[in-house]
Amino acid sequence: MKLRRGAGKAHHGSKRKTGARGGAAALEEFEDAGSPVGARLRRRAESSATFDELLDGDFGDLTASESERDGAAIVINVSSGRCRVFHDGVEKDCLLPPQIATRQKSMLAVGDRVALETADGGNWRVRAILPRHSVLARPDPLNPHLQRLIAANIDVVINVVSLKTPPLRPRLIDRFLIAIFRGGAQPAICVNKIDLVPPEDRERELAPLLPFAGLDVPIIGCSTRSGEGLDALGELLRGKTGALVGHSGVGKSSILNALDERLQIATGGLHKRGTGRHTTTSSTLHDLGGGTFVIDTPGIRELGLWNLDRDTLREYFPEMQAAAELCRFNDCTHLHEPDCEVKARVATRSIHPARYDAYVRLSEEMGETAR
Repeated sequence: MKLRRGAGKAHHGSKRKTGARGGAAALEEFEDAGSPVGARLRRRAESSATFDELLDGDFGDLTASESERDGAAIVINVSSGRCRVFHDGVEKDCLLPPQIATRQKSMLAVGDRVALETADGGNWRVRAILPRHSVLARPDPLNPHLQRLIAANIDVVINVVSLKTPPLRPRLIDRFLIAIFRGGAQPAICVNKIDLVPPEDRERELAPLLPFAGLDVPIIGCSTRSGEGLDALGELLRGKTGALVGHSGVGKSSILNALDERLQIATGGLHKRGTGRHTTTSSTLHDLGGGTFVIDTPGIRELGLWNLDRDTLREYFPEMQAAAELCRFNDCTHLHEPDCEVKARVATRSIHPARYDAYVRLSEEMGETAR
């Protein structure tokens, strides 16, 4: 974990231009940037937080000091101009100051620790945000050069997937792992609805997950119907702040209900086309007791990777790092150079070919975007 966070900090601390190369792997684009709406978005973007601010928690006058951490509140949910927090054993509704309200999607997240003050009329108001130790973020769909916060101060991010309904998407897992590594949290994979696969078929159905098994990423099969795997999942989360992320319809809310039956979070099925329904529309933190907090997040069908280029992409494929030290060229891209130790290990399967294919695919995508 220390190595992962260190690598992430080194990357986030370097300043980069936010041109086409900066948004290389973003999947969502606002197509009509020349329209009046596009002009407004550009003006709004100029006042939004950069990724350095997101991770480092440097908000100028709105940064709380470490001495305020003991009395800080934890953000449960964020809405327009307001947020709900847990403070001194009770939930409180708080106003947001204008500096935060105007850019709250890139400045305040569920899981943030905040200092409070009383405003006019006796209402509570967020005064400042404490520095973060991790974030989970994605490109803003309306401006891929900016980050949209999903959660903050998480210890473990569990990518919930299913094998059948909806079908498994290993490429989305690759992207989630990069986003989690960058943000400084520990990744894990939960294969939900495992009961839908007969025991004799599971080895074959789970084979696409083998590339992730060697990355020190826990993989837990579970079922909210049979209860299989729920104890292991609860143990992984115990005493930590976790987040459940994944494609719509994989059953994140159902898992939370199974972990704590008091929650009774609304759940939904699948569309006829097999994609998930968005029953969770915004990130929400739930207190499971014993110092365990879990954030339920909206379903994500596609995940862009913000401000990532070919040079920094290699940092987030940890299985390649030792081999890269033995490549003929110090700046080897592991794509076309001779005497590449990474490619040699892929050929012998000591580096899984599927992970290398993911690396090549993302690298080529970034190259196309940077042209």
